[in-house]
Parts: sequence; C-alpha cells; structure tokens
Amino acid sequence: MVDSKTYDDAALSSTHFKWTFIASLGDFLDAGMLAGTGITLLAIGTLLNFTTLEDGLPALITLLGAAFGALGFGRLGDKFGRKFIYQVDMIIYGVSAILLAITGIFPSRIFNIVWAMVFYALVGIAVGADVPTSWSLITEFSPKNYRGRLMSITTIMWYVGVLVELGIAIALYNTGMVLFRVIWIMLGLLAFVSWLLRRNLTESPRYDMMRGNKTDLQKSAKLLHIDIKDEENKKFTIDKYKELFKKYGWFMLLAWFLYLMWGIPASTYGEFFPYIFSSLHLVSLRDTYAFEAIYFGSAIVPGLLIFYYLSDRVGRVPLYLASAAMAAVSFFLLVYPPFLKNVYVLLASFLLFGIGQGLGIWTTTRLLSLEHFPTSLRNSGQGFVWFTMRFEAGIFGLFTPMIVAFGIEYIGYIAGAFFVLAFIVVTLLYIFKPEYVRTERKSLEETSRDVVK
Repeated sequence: MVDSKTYDDAALSSTHFKWTFIASLGDFLDAGMLAGTGITLLAIGTLLNFTTLEDGLPALITLLGAAFGALGFGRLGDKFGRKFIYQVDMIIYGVSAILLAITGIFPSRIFNIVWAMVFYALVGIAVGADVPTSWSLITEFSPKNYRGRLMSITTIMWYVGVLVELGIAIALYNTGMVLFRVIWIMLGLLAFVSWLLRRNLTESPRYDMMRGNKTDLQKSAKLLHIDIKDEENKKFTIDKYKELFKKYGWFMLLAWFLYLMWGIPASTYGEFFPYIFSSLHLVSLRDTYAFEAIYFGSAIVPGLLIFYYLSDRVGRVPLYLASAAMAAVSFFLLVYPPFLKNVYVLLASFLLFGIGQGLGIWTTTRLLSLEHFPTSLRNSGQGFVWFTMRFEAGIFGLFTPMIVAFGIEYIGYIAGAFFVLAFIVVTLLYIFKPEYVRTERKSLEETSRDVVK
C-alpha cells in the first residue's frame, strides 16, 4: 500500500502552490458572493423598493443556499471524490451569477424579487458545494509541516476577492444597477475560468489511497516529485455518515463552536459592511467602500507575514488567541455610542478586526474543522459544520438590518462576546485537551485518529 507519509514528508513544491491557488479560487468566489451581496444591496434594494425586512433577504438566501449546498455536496464529495464536485459547482455558480446580473429588466417587482432570490440561492449552493471540498483537497495533499502555510493562501484569496470587488465599487461609485450587473457578471465569468483550470487537477492523493486508485496516485506522485512503492493498494470502504457523529462527535462540536463564534461576526461584516456604516452618515458611500477596503486589506499582511510563516512552527493556538483578543476589542469599540460618531475610532476598529482575523482566527478555524476527520468523512464533516455556520449566519443576517435600526452598538456587544467566549474555550482546550487544538506538524492520520491503516 502507498503510505500517506510519502505525501506528508514531501518537500514543498511549485505544484503544491499551483494546486492550492486553483482550489482557492473557490474562496475568491465565496468572498465575491458575500461582499458582492453587500456592495450591491443598496442598488437592488433601491430598484426593487425593499422594505427593512426585505433588505435582509439576499444575505439570508445566499447563506442558506451555501448551508444546504455544503450539507448535500459534502457527503457526495466523500462518496464520489473531490473532483466530482468540481465538475458541476462552478458551472452552477457561473450561470446563476450571470442570470442574477440581469435582475430588474422585468416590469413586475415581485417577479424580479423571485428571480433574484432563486439565483442568489443557486450561487450560495455552488459556494457551499465548492469551498469545503476545496479545503479538504488542499489539506489532503499538503505536507504536514506546511499545511498551515498552504491553507493560509485560501484566506488570502478570500480577502483579495473582496478587494477586487471594492475596487470595482469605488470605480463605479453611484452607478446603481450598473455596479450590480458588472459585479455579478465578473463573478460568473471567473467561475467558468475556475472550472476550466480545475479540469487538470488530480484527485486528492489520500482519497485515491482510500479507494485504491493506483493510476491517479502515480500521476499525483509524479507531479509532486514523490517516489511511491509499486505495491498493491488496498481499497477501503467509505464510512457511514452516522460514524461522523458517533466517533468524531466531540470534534464536530468543536468545529461547530469555532465556526459559530467566527461565522456570525464575519458574515455580518462581509454582507452588511456598506449597509451598516453608511447608516451612520459620517462619510459618503464611496468612503465607506474605502473603509471596507482598509478593513479587508489589513488582513492580508499578517496572513502573509505572520500566520503563513509561523502557524506550522509556533503553532495555531498562540496566533488564534491573539487574533480573538484583537477581534473582541475591535467590536467592543462599537458599544460606546460616541465612538460611532468618530471616524478615527471606527477606522481603528476596522484595522483591529482586519489585522486580528488575518493573524490567525479564520485560518485556524478552517484547519481545526478539517484535521480531526478521517479521509472517508472529511468532506462530510466539513460540509456539516459549514451548513451550521452559514445557516446560523443566514438567520442572523435576516435580522441584521433590524438590529442596526435599533443601534449598531448591539452588533458590537454580540460579536465582541462571541470572540471573548472563543478565547476562553480555546485557552481551556490548550491547557486540558491539547490534542484538540495542537495539530501542527502532525499527519492527518494522527490528528483524526484515522481508522484507515
């Protein structure tokens, strides 16, 4: 049998980076969906005369679509392979985004709303299918000493996706539905490009080992400059879905908790940043976009210079705790109403959250939600926790405009409390159950206690 240690101990190569970049295009498109929904919300809301409740519908629909897409396609990725998902999800995204772009051309307001919500949902489903699968693939071909480094690229791609859209928003400021259509057409075209690039990707080596796909293994080994023994591979049965909860229930609970603590604050900013801060009437909408660019852009530098180099050396937890502390402070700055009238305090809040999340909380959450599951259930596990995160964030998003109407300080209280709780729980795990959070430089078989030998 081909030993996964061959892949775990491989030297980091250009092929690893190439595959990671292509897989990470899903993160770019996920960011495109979230930020694009927020950036274009005012335009479509004005065109279709949305009520306060209806303002929350695009966020709700996209997030629920992503939730159910992850739940359904996650299991399919374990049954039929990671590449199976790649054959369909980007086509769904591309077609749906372009059809969403033509919203508003019909005379009926109700028909336009229904049309838009259908394609918001399909874009969400495609994202839910793609991103957990992409993370599973990257995790499974990454050498154990560089897994954090390669996964950090996925978060950087996410932030780059937002910055590209914000650049378009600033350039097309005050053009209303022109901006809406350009954003969604751009995302649709990029989805088709992603689909074309991914046709040349190999299957996950670990998935091939599990299924006994010897020919595919030899192909990936050649590309990664690995010598594998020409021995007969043993084929393993895919674990039943119930094993995910029976054998890995505590890891599922940890992944759910980390996603919840991160997902609601991050999704709120991702989809409602322009909506929230334009309601303060301190700066123009164009300046709001510029502030959002500063917020997301500030996450790239620590991601590139700190987490990228240190996560596999000093470990995930120290970076996570520093990140959670900065995020908590950033939101608690919003609970004092006079601060909401001070542009410089708001800018400090954006920078703290941006730098904090880039420092490690988001990438660490991704890693810990992947590393504890066996190969036969990794996509299913990731799909389930993604389902919970996006479902909960979708429900919260529906009521976000109402919360903002009551006072932005309530957003600060909720998000700040989440990050404090995350800090406390991860600290306790680090002290009393370190195997849950200290996963650096370990093989996936070690971190997941994989039953596949």
